[in-house]
Amino acid sequence: GRDQKLSLWGEFGVALKENREMASPQKCETFSTYIYIDIILRYQIVDMSESVRRQCLDMMQETFLRDEPLSLALNIKTDAESVTSIRNNWEEMLSQNISIACFTEEEGRTKELVGFNILIVKTKEDGHEEFENVKGEKWEKLLKTLITAEELVDIFSHYDVDTYLSSSGLTVSPAHRGQNIGARMIQVREDMCKAFGIKAVSTVFTATSSQVLAAKCGYEVLAALPYTHMLQYGIDLTMSETPLAKVMGKKYY
Repeated sequence: GRDQKLSLWGEFGVALKENREMASPQKCETFSTYIYIDIILRYQIVDMSESVRRQCLDMMQETFLRDEPLSLALNIKTDAESVTSIRNNWEEMLSQNISIACFTEEEGRTKELVGFNILIVKTKEDGHEEFENVKGEKWEKLLKTLITAEELVDIFSHYDVDTYLSSSGLTVSPAHRGQNIGARMIQVREDMCKAFGIKAVSTVFTATSSQVLAAKCGYEVLAALPYTHMLQYGIDLTMSETPLAKVMGKKYY
């Protein structure tokens, strides 16, 4: 059941954390970027700690649901039940304890939250959420679209793996966009996979911007879902500025 799955995910996340801590520090990466010739901003990408969980989820709810093409096309933010369901879904994913956050850095310490990426490990035993249990009409349409895209390719057989790393949302604060934060967070997944002994990564990228970033990070396009395809299911995504979703992935070793 759901509670058992949450428990297993939590245990899996703890095991991954223990493996990670032996293989690499909790600080994933530190990098600098110029916003003007004489002004340098420093950032840290770190494992999401429990102390900033609510702040990270608030950022996802405010920024991701406002900007992500499918959420925008479906006007998700006007459906309170769907927003609650999506946030609960994110909470469940965070129980794996492997998500990452990006902060500005001052004097070696994290300061302002500027980016967040929900990461999950998928296994062959995972199943999709039953639609009769889904609450929120718009969330059901969004979930149906994501599942339709995922089912275009069997990642496990394609990469010959039993597990792979995936993502369920990446967002960057508008004030810090253009600093390559999104690409850095995608690149960090490789270090995490190597630390955890995971051989492949795959994600459904729903926005043109994230598809471009993934390609720059060496991801290959495994399948594509034109959003017009969803009209046959009564899901109208024609308002989306991005014409299709891309299932993209990479095998590391």
